[in-house]
Amino acid sequence: MNNEDKRAKQIRFEFRWITIPYTIFAIIVLLFNIFYTNIKVTMVLFGLFFAYNLGILFIAFIKRTLILSLILTILSAATFFTLLYVFGLNREIFS
Repeated sequence: MNNEDKRAKQIRFEFRWITIPYTIFAIIVLLFNIFYTNIKVTMVLFGLFFAYNLGILFIAFIKRTLILSLILTILSAATFFTLLYVFGLNREIFS
């Protein structure tokens, strides 16, 4: 297997398991925020996507993909825990 084959496999992996799910997730969150503005649903979606990012992080063994998935996992975790902290301060939302 030469470098071109490895690169093609890496691109297919990134497209199937990182690019497409992130695009679908962004569309789902956008639609939920437009039509159903409940913060609990948004937090659940970010929590599930954070778990997905952790799974991809362990699967990604290719150096460039590992760095990309690590950055995206950290960003999704920061968003999830920021939402949890900010809206956790206002107890009426979770009641």
